[in-house]
Amino acid sequence: MIIPANVIANADDLGFNTSINGAILHCFEKEYINSTSLMVNMGGFDEAVDIIARNNSVRNIGLHINLAEGKPVTDFNQPEYLDESGNWDFNNVNKKINILSAGTRAAFSKEIYAQVDKAVSNKIQITHLDSHCHLHTLPCFYKLFLDAAKHYKLKIRLAQTYNEGNYLNFYYRKYINNVFIASGCNYSNYFEDANHFFINANSDRNGKVVEIMLHPDYDSSGKLSDHFDINGFSDWVNFLNRG
Repeated sequence: MIIPANVIANADDLGFNTSINGAILHCFEKEYINSTSLMVNMGGFDEAVDIIARNNSVRNIGLHINLAEGKPVTDFNQPEYLDESGNWDFNNVNKKINILSAGTRAAFSKEIYAQVDKAVSNKIQITHLDSHCHLHTLPCFYKLFLDAAKHYKLKIRLAQTYNEGNYLNFYYRKYINNVFIASGCNYSNYFEDANHFFINANSDRNGKVVEIMLHPDYDSSGKLSDHFDINGFSDWVNFLNRG
């Protein structure tokens, strides 16, 4: 079975390290995925650039903006969001209620733009924006990401469209998604993990576009796996292989 025409099967974290890079390339070659998102500030970036240049199967490449791990690519001048080694301090960045000063917003915006520019300067054709750990959907960040998407004429990933049982989060995400959709920058109608894709498989979506989030990697035995959702990924592969 090929990936359904209305499904974007996206592999996050290209550029993180050699293991993930290899797994994502393998998934493109096996046609388990048809899209990926690239990190520019992690150790596997240069290798990922080479993989993209050498393999036509790697396509539909987005920018996985990373404000959660590794170091900024700019001279980021807001030390409260960095640890003592100069890496992103995820706990401080990932606050649902984070009131940013004008200077801090400018520093984050500069970093977002610089990460896109780094990919473009390496001749990567970027089609969309998303973020590591969904930071682009936080109240303090979503407008910065949307402004960047508009500036570079890119599409932007929706927030998760499934209800995890927290109705406050669910309705907040609906609000964010309505903002993205009203801007014309969305590229899907739904954004789910593989498990929720199967849960909703029989619902009437009238051919609307669904993005599925995947995280291909190799486990310690060298077996293709997923470093976020092993069962969901294996179910997705089994679903495709049944054809």
